[in-house]
Amino acid sequence: IQQGATIIFPTSFGHLDPAIKVGQKYPNVTFLHQGGLKTSSNVGTYFGASWEANYLAGIAAGKVTKTNKLGYVVAFPISQTLLNINSFQLGAKSVNPNVTTTVVFTANWCDPAKISESVKNLKDQGVDVLNQHQDCPGAGIQAAEKAGMFSVGYHVDNGKLAPNGWLTAAVWDWTKLFVDLVNQVRGGTYKVGQIRQSMADGAVKLAPFGKAVPKDVQDQITATQKKLLAGELQIFAGPIKDQSGKEQIKSGEKQPEVTSLEQMNYLVEGVVGKIPQ
Repeated sequence: IQQGATIIFPTSFGHLDPAIKVGQKYPNVTFLHQGGLKTSSNVGTYFGASWEANYLAGIAAGKVTKTNKLGYVVAFPISQTLLNINSFQLGAKSVNPNVTTTVVFTANWCDPAKISESVKNLKDQGVDVLNQHQDCPGAGIQAAEKAGMFSVGYHVDNGKLAPNGWLTAAVWDWTKLFVDLVNQVRGGTYKVGQIRQSMADGAVKLAPFGKAVPKDVQDQITATQKKLLAGELQIFAGPIKDQSGKEQIKSGEKQPEVTSLEQMNYLVEGVVGKIPQ
């Protein structure tokens, strides 16, 4: 701001409250926060439905697993991570009713040593497919590859780190949205709010498949993705039960709006592990 910036992108979950605080001092600066669940007069948010891509990745995981045990290493139990975990399990279960997903919370967005140790522990429990919600996904992918596990990435295509076990990843493509947002702010048409984009909008994509994904599974995922993009598939349409068997989304109910999904505070049936309190 001191250098003249009038548009700022605070991109980490933990940047939201500081952005709102600083924004109060600089009302003429526009802040665009990634994933925030609240706004202020000059702080808006944007995010993409990475959970849609993770549902598709779950299909790959559910098909290739030999042990029916998947693992998910995540940082904190915020709604977006719970959405990814649940969607991944639902995707896997859609093709493999016996599959489970064991979740580990590291309480850190990037701790390579803790991530690697978590992968090792999951391997010891029989897990043979790793997914993750971390800001430094390379550590987990490399640990999984070393352990002879399959892996799903996050944020970017890290397939080169796992030539044998790579499946795919939920990746971001902010190019169009960032340009649109900046042009809106510069043109005076931007309105503060919570912008949420789906895979159909292009902000979230599925990384290229690794050689570990059989061709027939790739075709099945591609066909499912077409249904998702066309609105013919609703991942969180009822019934959706939590770990206790309680219906969180009742049978016959349509998928809730994204604003409701982003209040998610439970893990679905088939997920092993508890949400830290």
